Amino acid sequence: MAVAFRTGLFNIGAESQLLVGAVAAGAVGARFGFLPGPILFPIVLVAGIGAGAAWAAIAGYLKAARGVNEVITTIMQNYIVVFVIHWLLQNGPMTAPNALGTPASAPIGDGAVLPIIIPNELVPLTRLHAGIFLAILAVVVFWFVLWRTPLGYELRAVGLGARAAAQAGIDPRVHTVIAMAIAGGFAGLAGMIQVTGVFHRVFDGFSAGYGFDAIAVALLGKNSPIGVVLAALLFGAFARGGSIMQANAGVSAQLVSVIEAIVLFVIAAELIVRILARRRGPKPLEAIA
Repeated sequence: MAVAFRTGLFNIGAESQLLVGAVAAGAVGARFGFLPGPILFPIVLVAGIGAGAAWAAIAGYLKAARGVNEVITTIMQNYIVVFVIHWLLQNGPMTAPNALGTPASAPIGDGAVLPIIIPNELVPLTRLHAGIFLAILAVVVFWFVLWRTPLGYELRAVGLGARAAAQAGIDPRVHTVIAMAIAGGFAGLAGMIQVTGVFHRVFDGFSAGYGFDAIAVALLGKNSPIGVVLAALLFGAFARGGSIMQANAGVSAQLVSVIEAIVLFVIAAELIVRILARRRGPKPLEAIA
């Protein structure tokens, strides 16, 4: 989300990009499950990232070539993916029996499973796995690409002003597609991590709106690498603590959603106050005279 926001794009499709990445990773991981880990895991990783990037690039291309608003396009893509996954897992080609009875795909190969770092036996209610290292690496790549490469400079220039960037020789249309593809690749990585680190197969409805939470995380983190990390940890603590709070204290987990909404409201209020203060700033000398 932060990549798209930095480029002046409001990507609402992180949820569908995450789901597409998860489906691609689950399908490839199950189809080539016989391969050893050093070969299978990179294939699954590329499948998840590539699927998310390709799916997001469609919205970027429509924005660049036809001027279609990316908000509308990505919202429509969310619905498309959700219902296609329903078909794939309920009575489609990815349907496979499982012990829980929930529509799901076949399990991925053992070589694609991310190892557990802190087992549940050591720390109760914990499932921390090696996907945390992929998440950290993603943040480093995000920082390096946007602040240490010519491409990142061009993407940020387009976000600050597409017309000015065009005058400087930067094609906003091309960079719109690139920005959406990069954003979709990160979302696809998230879906791939959920499949390889948590579920080891694709379950119907496995995402609890992670793609939509990403919007709040990016906004709260001011689209900066460190800010995104801190905001993600905060929202992760909200989500995990809410379920524990409801189980142990009997307090509804919906209280967490209320707190998250208040946080976003404060962020929006800060922006509104800043805009109003700018409009009510000191008047020019000519007006005073």
